[in-house]
Amino acid sequence: MAKLNAAIRDDSRKSVAKQLRKQGKIPAVVYGKTVGNQSVAVNEGEMSKLFRQEGRNALIELNLDDNKEYTVMAHELQYDHIKGTIQHIDFLEVNVNEEIDAVVPVVLQGAEAAEEGGAVLNHTLNELTVRALPTQLPNAIEIDVSGLNIGDHVRIGDIKPDGQYTILGDPEEVVVSVFHHSDSVSEAPSEEAKERNCTCCRRRSE
Repeated sequence: MAKLNAAIRDDSRKSVAKQLRKQGKIPAVVYGKTVGNQSVAVNEGEMSKLFRQEGRNALIELNLDDNKEYTVMAHELQYDHIKGTIQHIDFLEVNVNEEIDAVVPVVLQGAEAAEEGGAVLNHTLNELTVRALPTQLPNAIEIDVSGLNIGDHVRIGDIKPDGQYTILGDPEEVVVSVFHHSDSVSEAPSEEAKERNCTCCRRRSE
């Protein structure tokens, strides 16, 4: 299990959060059954290294500066869309014996082969929600698209989990499809479809 130190912070004002970021720290909140709701800050470099080595859904032993430790996951991340840096983290205290829902990125394998001969991949869903024990959560869901032809598509229900987790969502919802380059304008999803398939919009509607 990855280890991470966190400093307790008493003030959650925007000015304080901005000052923390200048110091190379990320404002965060850890919440759960035993920890309650605690404002903390973590080192940006350590957090980035942890994600690179352990993955987005890594189990973390969070050590607060009051010498209390909690098993958590980075449940929600807020990014600076211009710089691409993490602006805030919600850490969720977890019980390793209870299933949780988590968002997992979708990674396409063999995209170059699928796009030969004027074909275009339309990657509609970049993330999927899965349910599993914290120790069984995948870092990513990989889909091999190398054998897809123009007109083919992969729906949520077509994906076979390679571990002990369940993929949530409408089985008929398309994750990736292939169309001819000349049809890209007519086949491109409408603004309404984009909004319907947006992960953040789906979260708000649930």
